Amino acid sequence: MFKYFIFFILLFTFNCKKETIILTGSETLHDTVNYLANEFMKQNQKYSLNVYGGGSQEGLNKLKAKQTDIAMFSREITEQEKKEFGEKLVQIVVAYDGAGIIVHPQNPVQEIYLEQVSDIFTGKIKNWKELGGTDSPIQVVIRNEMSGTAAFFKEHIVQRKDLGIEHFQENADYTKDAKVVKDNHELVDYISKNVNSIGYIGMGNAHLAKDKVKLLKYSKLSNEEKVIPSIQNIIQRKYKLARGLYFLYFSENTKVDEFISFTISEQGQQAIQKMGYLRSTLPEVEVKAEH
Repeated sequence: MFKYFIFFILLFTFNCKKETIILTGSETLHDTVNYLANEFMKQNQKYSLNVYGGGSQEGLNKLKAKQTDIAMFSREITEQEKKEFGEKLVQIVVAYDGAGIIVHPQNPVQEIYLEQVSDIFTGKIKNWKELGGTDSPIQVVIRNEMSGTAAFFKEHIVQRKDLGIEHFQENADYTKDAKVVKDNHELVDYISKNVNSIGYIGMGNAHLAKDKVKLLKYSKLSNEEKVIPSIQNIIQRKYKLARGLYFLYFSENTKVDEFISFTISEQGQQAIQKMGYLRSTLPEVEVKAEH
């Protein structure tokens, strides 16, 4: 009798189909959301979360085609994109990130400022000796057109938006000599093997790859203090190349509600910070009553 009881319990367990939630998009968020999803599934076994990268634009395309439940996004959504999706689109900030500029660990250059970065990535500066480095040609490495980080970096650095509207160069673009890679793993791998290369990456991913690449200290202006992207430097507003990281989803898709709640909860935000990003909510503070 006991054997039959166990059999029916197992049969019931296997027949309890899990609710699948699909997340697609930003490579910047990919590893962090994988970790976040695993932490969520430990406590919520009725859900199965599948996390895919491909870039922010891929997430947006999949969301539009109803092929993903949540789009992971590492740039601000445009007004035109908002209109295309309508009022049912929900956008929440789940973390903040500093876009870091990375080089090979053996590169002697330690710091850089916005105009120099812009000139490198447009191809105006072609040799490391112009930055106090060796007499070696610079190899620019960029992400493909699906990347939200690529779009953010192009607008704010290559086109110099962060210097103000009077310095904005709308037609500026990445140099045609740039090597294009599909994701952060390929980017880190390439730079770790090519001493004269330079690229950009989210600070969380950069810190995870700290043995393979080196983060350059950065400032917006040449005479400002140059600092690396870190949680503390972003909190103190010292690192100026910071941005929000987002989840996009449709309000009628209620099956994502529990995961969204977990993401912005104290536990979820601690998991995000553990992966090297700045949390989007203030930490909970325990207030003890005085006796």
